[in-house]
Amino acid sequence: MRPYTGATDPAKSARAGTKRFQDLMVFLFGMKSLGIYANRPVRGGTGLSVHGTGLSVHATGRACDLGGTPKQIKEAIDFLYAFRDRLEVEAVHDYKGYWIATRGYGAAYRCNRDVGGKNSGWRVYSQPTIGTGGQWTHYEISPTMASSPDRVDATFTAILDDIAKALEPK
Repeated sequence: MRPYTGATDPAKSARAGTKRFQDLMVFLFGMKSLGIYANRPVRGGTGLSVHGTGLSVHATGRACDLGGTPKQIKEAIDFLYAFRDRLEVEAVHDYKGYWIATRGYGAAYRCNRDVGGKNSGWRVYSQPTIGTGGQWTHYEISPTMASSPDRVDATFTAILDDIAKALEPK
């Protein structure tokens, strides 16, 4: 189980590694970037973030939003969740239940709830807690990954190499 950083490290703009990560996700899944950096309070819930700062993780330059079709959103979440530890993904929001069945209020993954196993780290909501339910996904990456485009490139390359090797005829 990895620690969840939340909005404890505000920034003045999107971080270089986050930009590179988002560019690669857009390329791989044919989705549209809906933004990274926004210096704003957290939306929904009580108005306080996990660490009580009141800021959205978008204010750290480490949160990204990707828009697309239900199929694209599901595939992007599949990838982020399957490789969550290697990609240092700290959170993923599935607003419409494309990846995990919900009752209309979405579900969210957080690394500090992940104890291993199928669907570990996910919470399905019974009230509008994580957002408005738009046709996008939101994800957050670690400060280390967000600050290093070289680390992002190396990690994506290693994952894609592993996928290619697994697809090679035996």
